[in-house]
Amino acid sequence: MIQEMVNGSIAVLTRPSVQSFEQHERDNLVWALIYAAIASVINGILAAITAPLRVGELRAQLEAQGVPPDAIEAAIAQQGNLIIAIFAGIFGTIIGSLIIWGFIYLLGRAFGGTGSFGELAWGISLFSSPLAVAQGIANAIPFIGGFILFILLVYGVYLNYLAIQAGMNLPSQKALYISIILFVIGLLFLCVTVGFAFLAILAGGFAP
Repeated sequence: MIQEMVNGSIAVLTRPSVQSFEQHERDNLVWALIYAAIASVINGILAAITAPLRVGELRAQLEAQGVPPDAIEAAIAQQGNLIIAIFAGIFGTIIGSLIIWGFIYLLGRAFGGTGSFGELAWGISLFSSPLAVAQGIANAIPFIGGFILFILLVYGVYLNYLAIQAGMNLPSQKALYISIILFVIGLLFLCVTVGFAFLAILAGGFAP
């Protein structure tokens, strides 16, 4: 089954089209989650390996937020803990995937889609899992890593648009509406997250 999913990933990543997704479509939620979890394990290993490179940056951020020294050392120690990184990644990936896929599925049904949840999840996992690994690698690349992440993000949005059409049996226009809704929600979430982080830094700077 893994080989089948890898072949499907290669197809949709190198020949992105609704037809490619439909050709490799399966109704299998369990293996979609397994595939996503495998990508999470790989990223957990990468994060643990590259953690020493990020220690200085992490320490500076936590100090700027006024985090106590003991808590800073504990946080830094956890960055290199491979077991914690892997299990936290697997748990977060499974829960996060179910929430995101479920939300997309509900939107698809609201727009008249007839596909199954398993088909949608399978199609999305074919591109999201390898792209997640690629993003993990890009995140560790200095200077140009941010640009690569942006390219991968844009490509992922496009592939998601195609996967929604195939997985939910929707015309391109309705799939575009769903993609726009998802983009706006993601942008709002990012703004809120950055806003809270900025406020936390400010609060740390004004702390006695």
